[in-house]
Amino acid sequence: MNNIKNYFLSIVKTFAVVAAIGFSIGKAQGVFITEIADPENAATGGRFVELYNNTDANVDLDGWALRRWTNANTDPQADKVLQGTIPAGGFFIITNNAEEFEGTYGIAANQDIGTGGPADGNGDDDLALINANGEVVDFYGEYGGVDNSGTPWDFEDGRAERIATVTAGNPFGNPAEWNIDNVS
Repeated sequence: MNNIKNYFLSIVKTFAVVAAIGFSIGKAQGVFITEIADPENAATGGRFVELYNNTDANVDLDGWALRRWTNANTDPQADKVLQGTIPAGGFFIITNNAEEFEGTYGIAANQDIGTGGPADGNGDDDLALINANGEVVDFYGEYGGVDNSGTPWDFEDGRAERIATVTAGNPFGNPAEWNIDNVS
């Protein structure tokens, strides 16, 4: 009986160490979503997703992607592959229309991924940042095909901005990590 108990305890300890290492690795990547916008006073070209690199090194986005679940769909849209590099301590802005984005904000976005995808959400969709290993490193919304209208995640005609004290992505999503502004 003691052998079974010791074996079980060693499995639990091993799992805890592996889980802690996995969590640390995800946090150490340092790239996460800092803002998602669907501004009421701008054309749909004012919509964007902003990423931040919280590391001391440039991060090549080769193999990274954004994934969006529209409304209450349980299946996501096709991933939109990201291209470019986020400088150490820098931001990377993804938009649905580079020309309208620059006209609205007076700065150029880093990448235009077109309409109908992750940078074109209207405030009630779920969004994931996927790393080059295919892992979700940051998530906004609720898993499971939830339409975020009327939930704490709803930023229709507004924006969701990461709270300044959050320094890493969260692959499970947590509305307490966000300042959410919407028309209501």
